[in-house]
Amino acid sequence: MSALKFAVLGHPNEGKSSVVSTLTENERIRISPTPGETVRCNTFTIEVEDGSTLEIIDTPGFQNPSATLAWFEQWQGDETEMVDAYINAHRNDPSFHHDLELMIPLKDRAGILYVADASRPLREGDRQEMEILRLIGLPRLALLNFKRDNRDFLSEWEEALKRRFNLIREFNAHQATFDQRMELFDALQHLVPDQASALKNIQNQMQENWQLRRQEAVSDIEAMLLRCLRHQVKVSYQEAEPLPAQQAAAIEKYQEDLKRFEAKTRKQLRRLYHHDTLPGDDGEIDLVSEELFAEKVWKLLGLSRSQLMVTGMLTGAAAGVGADLATGGISFGVFTAGGAILGGLGAWVGAPKLGNKKIPFPGRRKWASEKVVVGPTKDPQLMYILLDRSLLYLLRLMNWAHARRDHETFLTGLSDEAGLVRAWPDDLRKLYLQWMRAHSKPGNSDAAPLSRKFRTELSAWLSTQSQENHS
Repeated sequence: MSALKFAVLGHPNEGKSSVVSTLTENERIRISPTPGETVRCNTFTIEVEDGSTLEIIDTPGFQNPSATLAWFEQWQGDETEMVDAYINAHRNDPSFHHDLELMIPLKDRAGILYVADASRPLREGDRQEMEILRLIGLPRLALLNFKRDNRDFLSEWEEALKRRFNLIREFNAHQATFDQRMELFDALQHLVPDQASALKNIQNQMQENWQLRRQEAVSDIEAMLLRCLRHQVKVSYQEAEPLPAQQAAAIEKYQEDLKRFEAKTRKQLRRLYHHDTLPGDDGEIDLVSEELFAEKVWKLLGLSRSQLMVTGMLTGAAAGVGADLATGGISFGVFTAGGAILGGLGAWVGAPKLGNKKIPFPGRRKWASEKVVVGPTKDPQLMYILLDRSLLYLLRLMNWAHARRDHETFLTGLSDEAGLVRAWPDDLRKLYLQWMRAHSKPGNSDAAPLSRKFRTELSAWLSTQSQENHS
């Protein structure tokens, strides 16, 4: 099965490599602000499940458009032999190295994607490049990139392009989402109608793969949440040391474990979306201390107090609170203002047994050691916040174009974004709380069906999210 081919051409430093990087989901393609970094054609392949392939060819920029156009305009032979003749005529002239190199895929009749920075004025060299590509006669699509926030020159670019190109599209390779990539595939099918069926097949399989990746991401997040929900730290109690210090050490270990679970999941998500070089740590955040539940955090992540109470009541939890609100003198401090507790969450309200000193066997046999125990959590708010953080990270990851190289800004402001689950409908928040309760103890017969429903609903919700809001 022969591969479909498209060559990405244009003036040096117009964003050609960025287009290739984003279309092929390859963040390791070198992108530099220095013109002329690409000196040879490099082919990058999109391959789908049935073995169909699409080759995207990164090319050097035009160096001698004026001389090249003059030669093409003087050509008297067959149009299909023109590129070969040009290459042969300039083969021994090193000043034409880039121009010869970019002609190689055109010799093989590749479709043309011409990248132009429409945020700058149109120059004579741009018109010469356009005319060269028109004379070659291959199907050609102009991609208008805007390296700066300036559209003052758009009309003159469009006027020059529409006389020489089959199609014109705007495409910002540094911001393009998956849906925008698929829109470009739609354009390619119009550009080469004889290859439309093959391109549509590749596009359909890419869309199916995207859906499968979303489902796998949801499964990875659920596995992390389940691990956090059930996690427990047990530390042998040392009689010679103060109990508060041992409790604090156990809590710190518990928190570090949650961060480790989260970091592992983020790594899995980055690998899933081919973003291995993006950062995974967005700095320190106290996941199990009272500071987590300050008003600012309540407003940003997780649910409001009223939302959490309503969600608890929707699940049918009995009103009131058990006696296990704080053990070992350490508590999350949630819902305890003034010592009054509003019912609605039943056994889910309160602290996660932080720092509890336990005697595992009656009678304190000599071979039985006392333990300082932290976890498992009994606090749904912690679980809502962990889910919020995971979804915020995932959405940003899904919509981060592979051509972007400002990796240091990837996580900027992530912890300050508004929480997502607060905007969920009541039935979805209720489902997550039911999931927590079912999974809090192994062996619950409701756990498996609730997991399937939770994953299905969460994946469906993710598919509805506006990509631009998380890029």
